[in-house]
Amino acid sequence: MARRAVAAVGAVSLLWFLAPLARAQQPPPAGFAGTIRVPADVATIQAAVDRVEPGGMVLIAPGVYDEQITVTTPYFTIRGEDRNETIIDASERATAIEVDGANGVVIQNLSVRNASFDGIAWNGVDGFWGSSVTAYDNGRYGIVSTSSTHGQVDHAYASGNAEAGIATVGCNPCASVISDVTVTGNGAGYSGINAGGELSIVNGEWYDNNTGIALTTVDDVAGSPQRSAVIAGNTVHDNTGDGILVRGGRGNLIAENLVEDSSSYGIAVMPTFDRNLWVNGDNTVRDNVIRRSGLADLALGAPAGGGDCFSGNDATTSQPPAAQDLFPCEGLRFASAGGSFAPTITAAADAASGTRPSIDASPPPAQEQMQGDPVDAPPIIAVGGQNVPQRFTIRPVGAIQQAQGPTVAKEIAIMGLPLATSWGGLLIGIYGYILPFVLFATWMAVAIWDLIRQESAPMPHRTRWMLIVLIVPFIGPLLYFAFGRSPIPQQLRLVLTVGGIVAYLLFLGLGVLVS
Repeated sequence: MARRAVAAVGAVSLLWFLAPLARAQQPPPAGFAGTIRVPADVATIQAAVDRVEPGGMVLIAPGVYDEQITVTTPYFTIRGEDRNETIIDASERATAIEVDGANGVVIQNLSVRNASFDGIAWNGVDGFWGSSVTAYDNGRYGIVSTSSTHGQVDHAYASGNAEAGIATVGCNPCASVISDVTVTGNGAGYSGINAGGELSIVNGEWYDNNTGIALTTVDDVAGSPQRSAVIAGNTVHDNTGDGILVRGGRGNLIAENLVEDSSSYGIAVMPTFDRNLWVNGDNTVRDNVIRRSGLADLALGAPAGGGDCFSGNDATTSQPPAAQDLFPCEGLRFASAGGSFAPTITAAADAASGTRPSIDASPPPAQEQMQGDPVDAPPIIAVGGQNVPQRFTIRPVGAIQQAQGPTVAKEIAIMGLPLATSWGGLLIGIYGYILPFVLFATWMAVAIWDLIRQESAPMPHRTRWMLIVLIVPFIGPLLYFAFGRSPIPQQLRLVLTVGGIVAYLLFLGLGVLVS
């Protein structure tokens, strides 16, 4: 009897655990279901979400709802009657609305705020849609999809979110669209982390963030490296770091954007260091308008994997200089890979400083309501790959309204690095960038001079080593000093080679620590 009781309890527990999962994975409904009104029918949004059937709707009256909502039912709509007055306040709970494994959930015409992590989150779903929503003052992301595909976020407003206003994490193919959004005052406007494959960030306005739009590769999220996203038709202005940034990403297209008044770089493509080194490659930057960037309008950081190209951009400055001539998208290329260490070192110094970007915690202005009557409009059955994401047209860069005038002062730079005000920045600027070139030039000059002056040495020996010094990239002079029977005393050779490398690492590390 006791065994039967234990087995029965186990079976009930298993059914209790599996029932939401089975419900979340069920096929789309054939038609609409009923609407549950909050608070007219039930007192809380969570109670309505637990009761609604696929194809139905939870309709929320104006008011402030102190809740954390978890969604496991698929294919229904959560809609506010008034976008600005229907507010879900998480009150420092983890997430205001979390959709966990439930496909086809649509969230419309409401605001979320004060979550310790995310305002609105879709996790592990196929088919999602966030439209006419406002997300502000959340501890990580305003609106985020993780390991999800076939989604759309449009006509959203996000501000005051610590990590990013909108984020896409860990998907390829994502098959998702971020369009017609306004994102301001966040750590980053948009963050795409190991996200790509039919992923489009289009027709939005991104301003007063630290970075406007960022695509990044990291080690601790599945799907490294980030690859194959489209950033187009956006206006990106007055961001306190970079306008558009690709770090360790591959095969992305950045086109037809207006990027103005970035404090650092307008559009930057560079490697990133996590547990591994992720080099960028095969990114295309074309037909953008970039103006008044603090360091340079275009930047290609080194080391790069090759295939990155820049063409047709209306830009005044670049790092390295003449980037569009050195790395064109068509015709003769002077280098298949390359770039400048200046953007990479500048980014590393910024990361090492530990300074968190400032965010705008002020309440957002009133936003436009959804199209149609939110009370009378039917729910949306969002089926991934069928009606979500929807088709879009990228607006040409000439149709984007320009900012009024210069708001970023051009930074004074030496060899592409800002002339920093701190000793740490100065050390990184000099030793982190200039010293390696000085050391290599010195090694080569001393090695050639040493070979020329050895008149008693056989000519074939001198010729062979001079060719090694000249032809073997970077390490040719070091091979000569180690194995070429140089008459320079060993102690001096060690100081010149090993001592130079140690000095470089010492001052670079010191610069990072005090910057």
